[in-house]
Amino acid sequence: MKKVKLSLLSTLILGTFTYSSQAVEVFNNGKTDFNIEGNVSVYFAKNDDFSEISDGFSRYLFHTSHAMTNGWKALAKLEWGVQVSNTDNQIVVNHNGLTSTGPSEDNVWLRQGYVGVAHDEYGSFSMGKQWGVTYDVTGVTDVFDIFGAEAVGVYNFGTDGGFSGTGRAEQAMQYRWSYEKFSIGVQYQATEEIIEFDPINEDAPETVVNFSDSYGFSVLYQAPYKIGLGIGYNKAKISLAQTSINTLSVDDISISAHITYSHLRAQGFQMAIVYADMENHEMNDVGKVMNKSAGIELHSSYRFDNNIALVFGFNSLKDNSTSDVGSNGVFHKKYIIVGAKYHWIEEFHLYTEFKIDSSTASDQAVDLSEDAFGIGMAYEF
Repeated sequence: MKKVKLSLLSTLILGTFTYSSQAVEVFNNGKTDFNIEGNVSVYFAKNDDFSEISDGFSRYLFHTSHAMTNGWKALAKLEWGVQVSNTDNQIVVNHNGLTSTGPSEDNVWLRQGYVGVAHDEYGSFSMGKQWGVTYDVTGVTDVFDIFGAEAVGVYNFGTDGGFSGTGRAEQAMQYRWSYEKFSIGVQYQATEEIIEFDPINEDAPETVVNFSDSYGFSVLYQAPYKIGLGIGYNKAKISLAQTSINTLSVDDISISAHITYSHLRAQGFQMAIVYADMENHEMNDVGKVMNKSAGIELHSSYRFDNNIALVFGFNSLKDNSTSDVGSNGVFHKKYIIVGAKYHWIEEFHLYTEFKIDSSTASDQAVDLSEDAFGIGMAYEF
């Protein structure tokens, strides 16, 4: 069971899709290979009330494969998150940095772990904790160093998206296959998990979300002129309950789509935009599940020949619910991200980001907006 304590402080989200590390090949005898990858990122963040040094996307992973008969190979991956800097948690850092059950008490925790088989012609099949197939669609904007990734429901309900299957899916089975410019992913998730939300208002009832099995799929197409298109669908069965209130069984649905131009580290202009239409998939600022919400995330950058890149982004999560289901439809998380980074070498970069916030709280008497900025550095291997 996971308990989530809500906070009026905005969340800083860690980018996980940001950098594709160059693996260090430890062993390869032509049949078996073993590789190590990792990232270490630390930044200083400040808003009007607090300042701290915190972790970015620090992690390390092992992946291996072994050639078998008839063109098949066995594969496995283990990935751990690492806390390299202690914080006082005044500026909350979670979602992508969390395990599925909340912040680990240890400095190291499992992010992914799966085993599978793959074939160049027939595709791959894997089982374990792994990125959900819809992350193929929504992950293209999860690439900022500090802020972002809050609008399209990847890390819903304050988790790493493991229970719903839209983030690092728990207990997931996946099939993936590619042909020419098309790629598809299909996922089934067998899970029975419970999340409890402690309300900000002590007099308000506690919300409980009980997850059951889910399934999802994604389709990607690499179009001409450096354009990429993608669509994803994820559906989980959940039940919602509050103290002294009857349980309500509903569908947790996320429908997402993206358009991309070029790729993240390309010289010149790059852009990615994601739209998500969601039902019972996210909560608002006071812990009420939104029966309908819509999200937009944008990431764009321009990298000059001197390896300086200017970054611009946007996150918008709008509550479209009606008051008869508990959420009043007023909440709107909305902010702009502007920043810059310098790629000293491809494996090491310096970065800064500013968040210009114009969010609206469920209670219009509350000021939810929170401008902030951060500066840091990252090394990958």
